[in-house]
Amino acid sequence: MLDTHRLAIWRAVVASGSVQQAAANLRYTPATISQHIIRLQKDVGLPLYERNGRGIAPTPVGVRLAEESGEVFSSLQRLEATLGDLRRGPRPRLEIGCFSSAAKEWIPTIVSSVVSEFPTVQFEISLSPATDAEDWSPHDLEIHSEEPSLPPRTIPGFRRQVLTEEGYQLVVASDHRLADAEAVSMSQLSDEAWVDADISNSPAALIVSRACNAAGYEPSFAAGSDDHYAVLAMVAAGVGVSALPSLAIRDLPNGVTAVPLVDPTPRRRIVLQTREAVHHYPYVRTAETLIRARAQTA
Repeated sequence: MLDTHRLAIWRAVVASGSVQQAAANLRYTPATISQHIIRLQKDVGLPLYERNGRGIAPTPVGVRLAEESGEVFSSLQRLEATLGDLRRGPRPRLEIGCFSSAAKEWIPTIVSSVVSEFPTVQFEISLSPATDAEDWSPHDLEIHSEEPSLPPRTIPGFRRQVLTEEGYQLVVASDHRLADAEAVSMSQLSDEAWVDADISNSPAALIVSRACNAAGYEPSFAAGSDDHYAVLAMVAAGVGVSALPSLAIRDLPNGVTAVPLVDPTPRRRIVLQTREAVHHYPYVRTAETLIRARAQTA
């Protein structure tokens, strides 16, 4: 069996490009590094390096050994983490499902605040598909959108809280004819190509379509994506116009402008759903409180 310590030293030599640099990085003497790789080469039974002037150059075998052994060290790290968990006892875990703009604007500060109070909590953040999609499975906390005029979405075994409502704005390329408008009515967009910002057929996906219908037309979608960053990129490229909620347009990329939408203004309701089975944990209640606070200041 190979000595993992010598193997780690060899990986450092290959990664740094020389024995001298590896010695400096690892705070060993070059002689110590050389002794370890000579012994490793004997254990392997194949040439790992060849002389190159005053230094050495890894052979293809040596490079392959360094590359393939990465999985070994990843497994060792996981094993050490598991042993640490076993020594500390079970580590609490909190899974949050949400849409991408909430993941960017809300979740980082929430996770940071919870971890500062409960250092052992491990978070897992997932971008959830529509709550009525076939592949959807609820997390401990679910942040999702609803069309305000539709019946509320309830999930068995979960507590539902309304966080906030927000309006949508029109997003257009900066050189679009409406880019400098103070406001745009939905009826002005009847002849535009649209970029759909929700292709999952969820209730929330109806928000923009219903606003267009209220203005007397069916939107013509040239493209679509569930990722609002992709939507903004397509708008910037001139594929079409789109409508996005306020939370999704905090940081607009170059080449895109947001304009208020009126007559009617599409709106969405943002809802938090909490699994009953974990609601009593203090770190879950703290996360709920922080999410509510972020939503109210959004």
